[in-house]
Parts: sequence; structure tokens; C-alpha cells
Amino acid sequence: MIDNIMSMVKDQIGGDLMEKFGLDSSQKDEAINITKDTISDKISGAASGGGMSGIMNLFSSNDNDDEGNSMLSDLTSSLSSNFSDKLGVDSDKSGGISSMIMEKVTSLFGDKLGGSFDIGDLMGMIGGGKAGGIADMVGGLIGGDSKKSGGLGGMLGKLGGLFGKK
Repeated sequence: MIDNIMSMVKDQIGGDLMEKFGLDSSQKDEAINITKDTISDKISGAASGGGMSGIMNLFSSNDNDDEGNSMLSDLTSSLSSNFSDKLGVDSDKSGGISSMIMEKVTSLFGDKLGGSFDIGDLMGMIGGGKAGGIADMVGGLIGGDSKKSGGLGGMLGKLGGLFGKK
């Protein structure tokens, strides 16, 4: 699902990225790939080290709370740094590119997820709808193998078991 969202971002603002920031076609494509990788890394980090409430708030259709704003700032800063390093653009351009892309990304995630969703919905979007990638990593953190324990649902069931739900 994240691939679909990033494709929509590219379709909807790709021309603007080229026009406003002077990116060529390959830089535009690389900016989208950097964004996808950075978002996946940040969600993975939040899943393993706390901070999921900020991620959940950021990608919902609700207004951001303090945690959501903090996560947005962190993501935008990481993207800006990555764009400077990997695209060779200056900090003003990289900051503008980051802001434009994150505004569109958070809007599209919010449209897809709505205001009330659970971690499984978000993980499904990032993992392509399968228990893979981040979902496997989170499953490994809680001592399970999401592929052998019923996929994402099994992993979430194990999480529930940690808190006394059966």
C-alpha cells in the first residue's frame, strides 16, 4: 500500500517538485524513493523503540497532537538531510521538498486510514498488506514469527497476550 501512496504522491506533486525546486526526472523519482525508505525506517524505529502513538496520530486524518507534530518534525528533518546528502540539493531546497512531500503523504495516509485505526492497519499499509517487512521485525521483537503464527493477526494476538487478552 505504501507503494500506491508514493505513486500517488509522485503523480500529484512530481511536476511541482521539478518546477519549484529544479529537480530533474531522476531526482524526483529518487526523492520519492528516499521518502518511502525514510518513512518505513521511522515506523520501524517507532515500533521497536516506542513512539507508535506519534506515528499513529501523524498518519491519521485527525489533527496532530504534540507527539504527531514531533514525529512530523523528525521525519521532515530526516528527509531534508537525506535529500541534501543523496540529491545534492542545498538545505533550503531540501527543506521545501521535505515539507511539500510530507504534506501530501500525511494527507493521503489520513485519507486511507481515517481518524480511527489500529496498528495492524498501519503495518498492513507499510508492509504491503502482508505480514512482511516491518511486521516481521515487530513479530520478532515480541518473540514470535509472524509467518508461522498466523501473519499480522497472529502477531497482534501475541501482543494482546502480553497484556492479558486472549
